[in-house]
Amino acid sequence: MKTRKVLLTFLSGLIIIGGLLPALSIANEKGASKINPTKNDIEGSEFAMASPPLLYEVVLTSLSGEIFVNPAYTGRINTVRALDRNHLLGKKVDIETRTLTDGWKKLNVPSSLSGTFGLVVSGKNGILKITLPQNTANSSGGGTLRPIGGLFIEFGSLHATFTFPDVNILEPSKYEIGILNSANNSFINGDIIVLKNNQAAVGFENLPSSVVNKDGMIRISLKKSDGTFISSDLPAWGYNIIVSETDTGVPAPITAEVFGLSDNEEISFNFVSLTGQVINPSTKTLTVGEINKGVQISTITTKIEGPQPIAVTVKRLK
Repeated sequence: MKTRKVLLTFLSGLIIIGGLLPALSIANEKGASKINPTKNDIEGSEFAMASPPLLYEVVLTSLSGEIFVNPAYTGRINTVRALDRNHLLGKKVDIETRTLTDGWKKLNVPSSLSGTFGLVVSGKNGILKITLPQNTANSSGGGTLRPIGGLFIEFGSLHATFTFPDVNILEPSKYEIGILNSANNSFINGDIIVLKNNQAAVGFENLPSSVVNKDGMIRISLKKSDGTFISSDLPAWGYNIIVSETDTGVPAPITAEVFGLSDNEEISFNFVSLTGQVINPSTKTLTVGEINKGVQISTITTKIEGPQPIAVTVKRLK
């Protein structure tokens, strides 16, 4: 009987939902607020066949005043709706929206909406969901660029919001964000998705593990429109899951790498077998040292050829 190759792929599903058949990882550090879809949410979802970008989620500590939106994430803005704490869409809200000379969108959110939990900005090219943070724990580290919550890198993706001293924003497109790659001492640029006078919601993709140094720290830097920089050294950690190409019906080992944590810390993995898949065992807890020595976490056997999603929850145990 002829075997058919399958390729197991992994993409983050935390901020950007989309892709032909994206693998979905649900990353949860203790105390963090993340998306947690069920098996039924993943299988047969209309998002699975949509082309990105589709939905982007960011947090801001305040939803009133001026909010600057990167046009790459929405395009022309059509509607803005309020969002309650149950994540239910409310009615359309009247918000003054302007397109600046650099193409960025400027929203003037009235103080009457300051009690709103979130805003859903729908545009021609994408939907932007802006909410208040559920976890505002302060991060350790030095510098004036401070993250809301912890910093977590999964499959090379980092999405976070950073606060900084008040600035007067006139040209948002001239602001830049970067992370130092300790391997070659150069900065890797990310995207600023949303900007306010004292905070920026940003996204990075394809980050190597070398952005986290041996002490578990990253150097992140914000370049302002006047050419000056705000930089901070902050704790961060992350992981990658590794599955080789295999044949249908043949178990493939699942391993991982974890960076930014000490060898004695424990990480738990919880897999959900989707249609046609058998992932065994479905749960496993290992130390970082064991993981980075290549200890097998699980195996996956699938009847489906070609790229397919894998659902996994990864937690740092404390």
